[in-house]
Amino acid sequence: MSEILMGAGEVYMYEYAGSVIPEDSVIETEDHNVGHCSGGFTISYRPTRYEVRNQYGSTVKIFITRENVSVKTGILSWDLSRLALLSTAKLTGDGALRRLTFGAGGGLATVLVRFVHRKPDGKKVRFTMIGQGGSGFSFEFGEHEVSVDSQLTAIEQVPGFLASFTEEV
Repeated sequence: MSEILMGAGEVYMYEYAGSVIPEDSVIETEDHNVGHCSGGFTISYRPTRYEVRNQYGSTVKIFITRENVSVKTGILSWDLSRLALLSTAKLTGDGALRRLTFGAGGGLATVLVRFVHRKPDGKKVRFTMIGQGGSGFSFEFGEHEVSVDSQLTAIEQVPGFLASFTEEV
């Protein structure tokens, strides 16, 4: 029987340079937890289709030529190091003062992203992706809590892997 999932989950993010997906216990640590989120966690999968048509205009075969996976989340917990993961900005400073500088040049960080949703029976659904920011982010200092709305897009850091779902059953 199919389940209906409701609710939020924990988001983990950290800079990643590996060639295999780490064990859950390595990813799901307090150091990697982004803290409170707002607006949910959105996963998008968008394939690019190519349709082969015959002389009558009928489709006879469909190929997927590209796959794009991305995630969006709103991060409530303020942490400049998380913003550095989403852009080319450089984080500098000591214990008394930290500075995130834009325009300093440099490449985008490669980030391992994990979302963990706990079902009512205690079992977990996990989404894992290796991606990069570069789509920008926004936040507003206004009447409500500040939420950093960000997007990361999957890259093929691990051969044959853009993203995965796992479910404890």
